[in-house]
Amino acid sequence: MKRIIRKYGPPIFHCINDFGQGSLAALIPFFIANFGLNYYQSATIIFCNTVVASIVQPALGYVADRWRVPWFIPAGFTVTLVSISSMALATSYEMILALSLLAGVGAALFHPEAALLVKRTQSHEIGSAMGRFAVGGSAGFALGPLLAGGVYIFGGQFLWLFTAIALIGVLLYVYAFTGSTDADAVGESKRSAISTHAGTNDWASFGKLFFVIASRSILFSVLSIFIPILYITVINGEASASSLALTMYFAMGAVLTYMGGALSDKLGFLKTVRLGNLIFLPSVLVFIFVPNIWGFFGAMIPMAFGVFSQYGPITVLGQKYLAKNAGFASGITLGLGITLGGLVAPYVGHLADIYGVQTALMTLIPVGLMGLLMSLWLKEPK
Repeated sequence: MKRIIRKYGPPIFHCINDFGQGSLAALIPFFIANFGLNYYQSATIIFCNTVVASIVQPALGYVADRWRVPWFIPAGFTVTLVSISSMALATSYEMILALSLLAGVGAALFHPEAALLVKRTQSHEIGSAMGRFAVGGSAGFALGPLLAGGVYIFGGQFLWLFTAIALIGVLLYVYAFTGSTDADAVGESKRSAISTHAGTNDWASFGKLFFVIASRSILFSVLSIFIPILYITVINGEASASSLALTMYFAMGAVLTYMGGALSDKLGFLKTVRLGNLIFLPSVLVFIFVPNIWGFFGAMIPMAFGVFSQYGPITVLGQKYLAKNAGFASGITLGLGITLGGLVAPYVGHLADIYGVQTALMTLIPVGLMGLLMSLWLKEPK
């Protein structure tokens, strides 16, 4: 039983952590309605969630490279989900910002050590294992908005469900990953020692990959915020259904993340990233310039493929380019790969306040083009 949980535990924990990250975007219409926020203020909630994580996460990845800090995993997803739950008690916009920031700290704790856990325990099938891990995160982002949608029916107190989920995750982690003395744990220790010292670092290629990571992160974050807003303001949908639209997008993302991992085994990691960017660009044009229900949902599948299919391959590419510092690489690819876009989101929100949502979303076109051009400049790691 423990062996099975060790294999599927990392994606489960990733799913639990990203319940909180995914729910935050779906709560934006709720905060707008209850606190009278504009688009800039709404996007700033996401900014606070990501700014600390963007700064701290690489440093925590470096710590994970130097020392074993397994407690980062349960502590990370617990801080994230309890912070989301505590928003039920928020009485001001400033309190929401503070709790959003704290949730970002939890995500920063979680990602580097969790990615290293995958690398240590499943290095013999790293492509498939990292694909499962990425799917867990995508599933969390899909289920998070669905759970958060309960606030539109039951009120803010419904958010305490996230704390209950965190407690289940902690119990599962304690059962499967603490007090290990069997052969699997010994094998994990040996593989960890080997993987920590093997290989070389290709900083030049990783520097180019960073622009691909930044591009995907911006696309991911901006769409996460503006899919429910676009659904309400341009498509004239109901606010209570906006979280379902976001859940549909993230649910597609979970499937397409797995598909991206499978494609990378056949095409190569870098070719899969290039394909994702190529498909994203025309689909986002339809999403922006066909402002009706057919354009909205018709563009969603290829647009989701463009964003989510890159997730696993980018993570593996980062670990291959920085073979000696896989924890640091994971802090960038998994951490900043989600949070970095939140730093840009308030500026897109400001554009939406001035020029409208559709015009603001046109910023995604040059961002996607940057990701494509930089991926074409890269070479497959040796």
